[in-house]
Amino acid sequence: MSGSEDRLQAVFRAVFDLPASADVSNCRQANTPTWDSMAHVSLVAAIEGEFGLTIDAGDSLTLTSYESARLYLEGQGV
Repeated sequence: MSGSEDRLQAVFRAVFDLPASADVSNCRQANTPTWDSMAHVSLVAAIEGEFGLTIDAGDSLTLTSYESARLYLEGQGV
């Protein structure tokens, strides 16, 4: 998933306005001050746009970390 992982990292950096060198692998809702409800909606929309997916509301609620988003995409075959 390396190419997809690079794309997902870029999405996280863009949504949370992080520098290009930022390590997002440990990024979680609980430790990211800019991760509020609006940022969460933006993150889900950005993942959908980047990967050509539609994420249902129930699944979107589980995307509370970089790791959970990575695992979700892996489960979708991305």
